[in-house]
Amino acid sequence: MDLGLKDKVVVVTGASKGIGLATARLLLQEGAKVAICSVTESHLREAEQELSRLGAVYAEVVDMTQEQSVYAFADHVVEKLGPIDSWVNNVGAQLTKGPDEEEYSDALLEKIYGIGCQAAFRSMKHRGGSIVNISSLGGRCPTTGAATLYGPLKAATNMLSVTMGGEYAAYGVRVNTVMPGYIMTEFNTDHTTDENMKHICAGTLLQRPGQVDEVAMPIVFMCGKGSTFMTGASVEVSGGRGITLNPDYSFRQREKKKD
Repeated sequence: MDLGLKDKVVVVTGASKGIGLATARLLLQEGAKVAICSVTESHLREAEQELSRLGAVYAEVVDMTQEQSVYAFADHVVEKLGPIDSWVNNVGAQLTKGPDEEEYSDALLEKIYGIGCQAAFRSMKHRGGSIVNISSLGGRCPTTGAATLYGPLKAATNMLSVTMGGEYAAYGVRVNTVMPGYIMTEFNTDHTTDENMKHICAGTLLQRPGQVDEVAMPIVFMCGKGSTFMTGASVEVSGGRGITLNPDYSFRQREKKKD
C-alpha cells in the first residue's frame, strides 16, 4: 500500500531509541522527511547518524516539558524541512514510586502531549495533517502498585486526543492514539525478568510480547493517507493482553488436536 508519505514532513519526538526510532526508520523508508528530538544528545546523535543513511533527517535536542522549546523546535523543522504534515508524540514517562513509598512525590502531568499537539497544529491549520499520540495499554487496563498513576494519566492522553480531534477537525487535522502493550524496547529487554515475562505472555492472547516495528507500522499508517477518515480513535497494539479470562484457550485447544 502506498501511504502517500513521500516527501511529507513528519516529526517524531522521543525518537532516539525504541518505538520512536523504529517509527522514524519506517517513515524514511516510506520516503518521508523526518525530524526527531530527544532530551539526551548522545542518544540523539547516534539515531541521527543511523537514520541519515535512509533519507532527509533533522535532529534537535528538545525538552518536551518546556513549552517554548517545543514551539521553537517546530519552527526549526519548518525552516529545515518544510511545513509539517504529521507529528508523532512519542515522548512520555512512566511515573513510578519506590518499593517503600506510599505516595507519589512529583506527579508528572501529560502536558507534553498537549504542547506537542498545539505545536503541530500551528503548522497544520492551513493545510491539514495528522497527529498521533503514543499512549499505552495502561490507558485501558491500568496496574496497581509502583505505577498506579500511569494508567490514569494514559487514559487522560487518550481523552486528550479525542478532545483535540474535535477542536481541530474543521482544519483537516486529525488526532489519533496508538496504545502499545508490552513491547521489547531496549529498556524492557534489559529489565524484564524471566518470571515477569512468563506472566506477561500468559495474560496475552498471542502469548508473547511485541516488537518495536509491530508498533511503528500502525503509527506510520496513522500518519499516511490510509487513515484520512480516522480521528479521535484509539488503536491498541497489545497482542490481546488483558482482554479475556482465558487467554491461552486457543493454544490449549490446538495442543489437544495434535494428540
